[in-house]
Amino acid sequence: MKILKILLFAVIALVIVLVIVGALLPAASHVERSIVIDAPPEHVFQHANNFRNFNEWSPWYELDPEAEYTFSGPDQGVGAKMAWQSEHDEVGSGSQEIVQSQANELIKVFLDFGDMGVADASYILKPQREGTDFTWAFETEHGWNLVSRYIGLMMDKWLGPVYEKGLTKLKQVAEADYKQQQAATPAKPKVITEEIQYSVDGEPYTGYLAYGDSAEPKPGVLVVHEWWGHSDYVRQRATMLAELGYTALALDMYGTGKIAEHPGDAQKFMQAVTENAGAAQTRFAAALEILRANPRVEADKIAAIGYCFGGATVLNMARAGMDLDGVVSFHGSLGTETPAKEGDVQARVLVLHGNADTFIPEEEVKAFKAEMDAASVDYEFVGYDGAKHSFTNPAATAKAEKYDIPLAYNAAADEDSWQRMQVLFEEIFAQ
Repeated sequence: MKILKILLFAVIALVIVLVIVGALLPAASHVERSIVIDAPPEHVFQHANNFRNFNEWSPWYELDPEAEYTFSGPDQGVGAKMAWQSEHDEVGSGSQEIVQSQANELIKVFLDFGDMGVADASYILKPQREGTDFTWAFETEHGWNLVSRYIGLMMDKWLGPVYEKGLTKLKQVAEADYKQQQAATPAKPKVITEEIQYSVDGEPYTGYLAYGDSAEPKPGVLVVHEWWGHSDYVRQRATMLAELGYTALALDMYGTGKIAEHPGDAQKFMQAVTENAGAAQTRFAAALEILRANPRVEADKIAAIGYCFGGATVLNMARAGMDLDGVVSFHGSLGTETPAKEGDVQARVLVLHGNADTFIPEEEVKAFKAEMDAASVDYEFVGYDGAKHSFTNPAATAKAEKYDIPLAYNAAADEDSWQRMQVLFEEIFAQ
């Protein structure tokens, strides 16, 4: 009897110790593994943002190829859902749904394992010189489930190797697909870039010229920057135009060195131009003549594109009758104090607008369309549902969070708007 009491007390003591230790164990488990993939983030992102591609690299698919999979919601992005059912113990049943999708940077997934509980997964993409640093992370909360907390101690040991296997497979699939895609894509021309220092009314300005290595003259495109000023972003767009076979000049509307980081400074720089319409035309015209005089440019084939402030600028230059074949406004302001008159606008006009852009009220959109119709302008207006201001700039979302302003990058609108610009250029420069 005494021995039984001792054993009972020992068991009770052990249970108490296990409970105390369990209460002190981490209330959550985190597992993550990373790999470098020799492909750009925008390519790798496609494999992770669409669950219909998941089984190409899933470490669980090979365990039970006969498992049943169902898909619902959109094909990719937020709301895309995948459910599975398997008799295999290591596959089991459950579902996953994308709850956040930030183009080429981050995907968050909600995992539901039924009676086994729920968890969260993340795919984090960071550009590297070699390609993409891809991290697969898993996070689950145990709450006061002490058994779950003890199991959590083994989570990294159990799940880590599985994630490593999946990442290795993802690397193989993404790299092979990217190489095949590159092989089928015509080689881009070698792009040459150079800074151009010029002056307007005695003040210094800095432009950025991008062109291919062909000696044959190409159509020219002026690129007007956002309200932040002549930044790396507008230079990137000039380079992209050169890759398409154009000679592009990213001009400077503010003056050398006037690049804003804070919205307040950007507003001041912009107002200094917009409050003096004559200055805006003078600065634009100076850059236009520099581009037209360049021997790599077909002088009679020139267009202009602009972003944000730059979009408004190119529209105003078209209203002023500038000798341009076409203008393209990306999320640019539409209002004006000098509306176009019939016969003034020589250029084809393409406006690419975010329908969720709170900087541009619906009344301004209606007034713009009425203005273009009244002046018999050859124009096209495209609105993107859900797209906010600066939808073409990948840095917009971060700036929105930093300064609490309604900006956001929208990959789908960015891609479609760039394609529409190309179609316009093919049409106007073929004439």
